[in-house]
Amino acid sequence: MEHLRYPIGKHSAVKEHTADIIAKNLNDIRIFPDNLKELVSELTESDLSKTYREGSWNVKQIIHHIGESHMNAYIRVKLALTEENPTVKPYNENLWVHTPENDLVDIGVSVILVENIHIKLVSLLETLNASDLARTYHNPQYDRTSSLADLIALYSWHGRHHLAHIRLAIEK
Repeated sequence: MEHLRYPIGKHSAVKEHTADIIAKNLNDIRIFPDNLKELVSELTESDLSKTYREGSWNVKQIIHHIGESHMNAYIRVKLALTEENPTVKPYNENLWVHTPENDLVDIGVSVILVENIHIKLVSLLETLNASDLARTYHNPQYDRTSSLADLIALYSWHGRHHLAHIRLAIEK
């Protein structure tokens, strides 16, 4: 069951962020919107209601979650760059995914959101130097302080993680 919950493995914090690792992770973030769009472009209503495991979000919810999560990532980057170790506002992603608009709007809305937020996110992340990448924010939900290099690694994993979930669901 763990392989269904974490099909590419759990995210693990990297102790050292080398230039090569950061470049690879940033590339994952850069290409993610195209990978998402390609994967979901021909899904049917039936596909959108599929889940990757019992009790999981369905494909439509995953897609909307991605947009919401990556929007929050962009905001966290901006906060970390403009404040000293800001405390970010946690949110309950499970409650967010169940708000009514996620049932009402087409997945294309969230795919476009991801495409556009990634244009800004990647454009900003590509400008960061080592000092910027070391800037931090605090997430009280996990009582964790993370650097922007950590966030880049997390969102490299996050996109690949949810693409794997969608593939598992539609292949069932």
